[in-house]
Amino acid sequence: MSSLSPFETVDDYPDEEHRRREDGPDEDDDERMPVGLTLLAGAVAATVVIPVVWIGVVALSVDLDRAASIVLRRGMLDVLLNTVVLIVAVTTLSVLIAVPLAFLTVLTDLPFKRFWIVALSLPLVVPSFVSAFSFVSVWGPQGRLQSALAPFGVESLPEIYGMPGTVFVLTLYNYPFVYLTTIAGLRALDKTYVDAARSLETGIRGVFVRIVLPMVKPAIAAGALLTALETAGDFGVPAILRLSVFTRQIYLEYNALAHDYAAMLSLHLVAITLVILLVESQVRSHERIHGSARGNSGPYTIRLGRWRWPALIVPAVIVALAILVPVGFLFSWLVTGPDAYAGSFGFEPGYAINSVYVSALAAAVAACLALPVAYLAARHPAPLSGTLERATYVGFAVPGVVIGLSLVYFATRYLPSVYQTVPLVVFAYVVLYLPLAVGSTRAAILYVNPQFVEAARSLGNTPFQAFRRITLPLVFPGVVAGAALVFLHGMKELPATLLLRPIGFDTLATFIWAAERNAYYGYAAVPALVLVFISGLSILGVVSREYPDALAALRKWRQNRGDAADVGEEPFPGPDGTGDRAVMDGGTTVDAARTGSRAGSTDDEDSGEREVVLELEDVRKRYDGRPAVDGISLSVRRGEILTLLGPSGCGKTTTLRLIDGLERPGGGTIRIDGETVANEETYRPAEERDVGIVFQEFALFPHKTVAENVAFGLEDDDGERANAVAELLELVGLSAYRDSYPDELSGGQKQRVALARSLAPRPEVLLLDEPLSNLDAGLRARMRNSVQRILEEVDVTAVWVTHNQEEALSVGDRTAVMNAGRIEQLASPRALYMEPDSRMVADFLGRGDYLPGRLEGGVVETPLGAFEPDRVSLPETERAIEVLVRPDDVAIAPSSTGDGRIVGRQFNGETVRYRIELEGGERVSSRQSHDDWYDVGTSVDVSVTATHALPAFPRA
Repeated sequence: MSSLSPFETVDDYPDEEHRRREDGPDEDDDERMPVGLTLLAGAVAATVVIPVVWIGVVALSVDLDRAASIVLRRGMLDVLLNTVVLIVAVTTLSVLIAVPLAFLTVLTDLPFKRFWIVALSLPLVVPSFVSAFSFVSVWGPQGRLQSALAPFGVESLPEIYGMPGTVFVLTLYNYPFVYLTTIAGLRALDKTYVDAARSLETGIRGVFVRIVLPMVKPAIAAGALLTALETAGDFGVPAILRLSVFTRQIYLEYNALAHDYAAMLSLHLVAITLVILLVESQVRSHERIHGSARGNSGPYTIRLGRWRWPALIVPAVIVALAILVPVGFLFSWLVTGPDAYAGSFGFEPGYAINSVYVSALAAAVAACLALPVAYLAARHPAPLSGTLERATYVGFAVPGVVIGLSLVYFATRYLPSVYQTVPLVVFAYVVLYLPLAVGSTRAAILYVNPQFVEAARSLGNTPFQAFRRITLPLVFPGVVAGAALVFLHGMKELPATLLLRPIGFDTLATFIWAAERNAYYGYAAVPALVLVFISGLSILGVVSREYPDALAALRKWRQNRGDAADVGEEPFPGPDGTGDRAVMDGGTTVDAARTGSRAGSTDDEDSGEREVVLELEDVRKRYDGRPAVDGISLSVRRGEILTLLGPSGCGKTTTLRLIDGLERPGGGTIRIDGETVANEETYRPAEERDVGIVFQEFALFPHKTVAENVAFGLEDDDGERANAVAELLELVGLSAYRDSYPDELSGGQKQRVALARSLAPRPEVLLLDEPLSNLDAGLRARMRNSVQRILEEVDVTAVWVTHNQEEALSVGDRTAVMNAGRIEQLASPRALYMEPDSRMVADFLGRGDYLPGRLEGGVVETPLGAFEPDRVSLPETERAIEVLVRPDDVAIAPSSTGDGRIVGRQFNGETVRYRIELEGGERVSSRQSHDDWYDVGTSVDVSVTATHALPAFPRA
């Protein structure tokens, strides 16, 4: 469902993974929702809807004639219209107030922003019935404002009772729901979109309306949902301000012992709740929340200019009305004291202790129960998980009096031992406010990139261990925020407490209600102020426990224990120990420097001498009926680096995930070191395979240091683990960064940490998914050589996925070119480049031109002359062909009688690419040294200098 602290940003998935999540699982996909987690979430949902089910049981027991008379009773339509209008008006006004306030306090240079963020959230701590009493005292007939204005001839003020006053008060105390979700969404917003909009000369208003508002719409909808449900279930304000809505009518009917009528009214309210949930689910259906490694969600400030100080009027007026007015009157009641002595209304500290006790218990229980429901909804979106999550929200809109009386009925009949006990009060609080914990926890889980969990599993952790070690610490701020909201609402809960509390068990809310209903306002002042103060402390748990802030606090605390490493770029050691430049600029490439088992490994015969470590046989995988991997067969030998090359969406990443065990194949067999890990009968998950993986976005655990990331997959032998971590950090050149956190590292450093972490458990096979794609061009070339050197030094078998041709050809011992889920060709990089089996392979590996050719008289005639058959790879039985000529194969020389003319020139730094038009109109390209500089229009002689056979294909 929704939350009070969603961190919503646009996510960047690898192409195959993106498709998997968008299209959903196929009928061949056996990866379903976990049974144990589903049963646990179902048990939670079933338990909390029991009180609501009782409403239906009572309603269904009413005979049809009686039911019809109830539904058609005079005044029913007015009650329905009042309820709907109240919900719509309060929700709309809350959005109109909260969203601009969030924009002001997050994205602008408004003075004292931190103060305003807390102050604008504080209305949540004021009980609605206390605020209603305050405003009646101010604006009501003979109220203080009217009395103060009477000497000036003002005999009456606008009516506070009825719809206007109820809408005003509820909006003033419910808008923080929208405000809190919106500021969370704005904090996580990728601010580069704002920059892009402003660069297009769009003003602040245009940026807000056209860019910011649409992107934080799910966050706004989250808060609007809670506002709508809170309004629908509010009892105190409509009762005090005399507005006939369902909650007030239900209370009156229960007091009149008309239980059947009250149950029918409650069903109407449940129906309204379901409609609200349906509307919100449509808004939320397309959200994609968890963060990306590419976006920029850091601080951002829009300058208000001359409006900077005048803008303070808006939050100041809101805070004055919502906080200063009720708190001021509480202090005035405290100063004036009771009008008359009433010994039974003396305040006792036990009231505060009781309130904190039951509210804290409810918060703890709700936080625990919310975890399975929120995790299932966030990680396994499906109709069933969505239904279970929404089931927990129904109780939030049902009045506390209904929940209380349904539990009275249920407990007295079936569990008399729990009637009028603290556990029953706690259960009622959980039923009423569990959605607050579910929403906050779900949003926090959505913010945790699923690759964190997948990385943990690839390092040998079971799903539960990954949840305990990775997910739970990262979502803990969201769990705390949800628990704080449950605690806050429990402190204020009135009707359920009145009905279910043990005899003599008074809370702050029940004492305040009793004092105010008996007009002993002086006696209500102290407990009301205590309630506001305690609730104010809990709201700090909501506004200050945002995910990035929590990580920053953790980092600061841990670094205070010792001197953190100075963050600077440490030279990466090359083969001779002198750093990368020895690898890059020493005149010898890594390919030429290979030693040991890799030396000379340029053809399939050499690689065949080593034992097979990884084997795929006719492996298939489908998503939504479409093949992602379609019958792949390949083998990788010990110590070999196999690169998988292909265009986006061809199935490379899916193949890696099948090998690692993160996906289950729809058919075929996967063997690792001779052992079958996946086929039609067998499936071993990632944590049971000796396979490591380096993700495209690295998936470093943000709450752990560099050393802790590297040590994550190692056994808990402190001595050996510490030595292994030290050796690996030295290998990747990051020893000085062992106590740094991932967000303090550069892209290249993160990549090396991810590599070290994956190598730590010494896997049989290492998988690398586009490991260099997030780096800039210069760093990518540097890191390619560095990573290659590390892989050779540890002699690990590796499968390296990339869509970069240069990367694949320079790194791999062999390269497989994939297209549409199939392997087009698998060979050594040299063989692929010079002897492609298909046009797809030829075109994907580099630029080239096709010249028409024909086998005539024992030679191949082309526009560039005749070639002997051994200089062209002729297709069988084909006489009309097209010969592939690459720029490196073509030489040019200026000549006044040349057979070609330069028609284009492109300077690339080291080389110049010339485009030449031949006498017959055909065009070819030639790559020359940057010293060879010719003007466009120059006549040149054109010749083919390649010593290898030119690829040729049947003429299209």
